[in-house]
Order: sequence, then C-alpha cells, then structure tokens
Amino acid sequence: MQHNPNHPSNKVVLSTQKAYNALFTKVRNVETRSADFVFYSKRIMRLLAEDAVAELPHDEVTIATPCAPSLPGLELLAEDNVCAVSIIRAGDSLMESVREILPRCKIGKILIQRDESSKEKKPKLFYVKLPENIKDMHVILCDPMLATGGSAVAALKVLIEQYGVAPEKVIFANVISCPEGIEHLKQVYPLVKIVTACVDESLNEEKYIVPGLGDYGDRFFNSL
Repeated sequence: MQHNPNHPSNKVVLSTQKAYNALFTKVRNVETRSADFVFYSKRIMRLLAEDAVAELPHDEVTIATPCAPSLPGLELLAEDNVCAVSIIRAGDSLMESVREILPRCKIGKILIQRDESSKEKKPKLFYVKLPENIKDMHVILCDPMLATGGSAVAALKVLIEQYGVAPEKVIFANVISCPEGIEHLKQVYPLVKIVTACVDESLNEEKYIVPGLGDYGDRFFNSL
C-alpha cells in the first residue's frame, strides 16, 4: 500500500521515508527468507524508531559550531527518563532499534498473546516487568503490527491504569497498522500517539492485516 502522509488523524504520525517502498517490498514478499527479512525489517525499524524518538519532548538550545558562535537547535530530554516497552515477542525487535538510538533508556517487557482459539483473537496477559518509576517517564511502546489493537490496548491498560503512566506521555510505535486497529486504540486511549510506517487496507477474517506481511514474529525469529 502507498504511504499516505495525509492520514486523517492528528494522533497518528505517519513516518515518511523514501526508502520505505523498496524495503517494504522485501519484507512483504512471501519468498523473502528469514535472514533477509531480519536485514530489511531492521532498516525499516531504525527509520521508524528515529521518527518515534523525534516525537518525544525536546528543549530549545543554542550551540556554537566550529564556524559560528550561536546556532539554535533542539536537544532531547534525558534518555533515562524514557522507557522503551516491548510487547513480547515481536516487539523485542523494534525495542532494540529504539535502544540503539537511546542506549541509556530504560526497558520494560509485557507478554501478551492472542488467543488463536477464539474468533475475536482476544489478547491474554501473561507477564509484566516495568521500572518502578515508570509513571514519571515518557514511554515508547513497541510492537511491529497493529492489527485488531487488542494487544496494544491490553498493554496500554497495564501502563496507564496499573502503573499510572499519563496516556499523553505514551507513543505507540509500529511498522504496519490498519484502520480497524487505529480506530480501536483511538476509542479507548485517544491521547496516545501512534507512530507508524504504513497504514494497510484492512483485516481479513482471521484478523491478519491485508496486504500485511504475515506473522512478523515468526518471520523475524525464523520460527515458521
């Protein structure tokens, strides 16, 4: 699907990079083997992670360059006030891309799995490990695919309702999303910002994104 920079929600930030079309062609292709999938998806995730980090608060600063005494610029808030939270397992891959950019950020983990036996593919929460003071941090929640939105909403419920994170301080970063998942997340947590690289057409009957790329975790971790 073409990347549309005019997506109609002020809470959805569409990452726009010229490299995406060629990179997505690689990762979407059913013939792409796991090693190549990892290589090309890491390139996508690094670009996406940069755009997600850019949405964090920055301070205006003035610096001196070797050739100019004064130049206005922006400086990111303290890295140790940012927590990258992975929705295990696929989210681990995107979390590592964030960590490469912010090596001093905190790390959190939430294990949620879809119940494949249910028609609605409802999420089940199994495990949570977050920093004790996460309620005072800015959070980048990482999961490469936003399909039904069930896993994302379940993870946000943990962050916001159990740990007290302000929803406006959460950025949900994902590689591919779809209108159904975006709408679900917006209805439940409208103040959470979504940063995505692509909005695909829809979900199929099995609740997979179309055209999508299949199961991201299985392809990335070579467990098909």
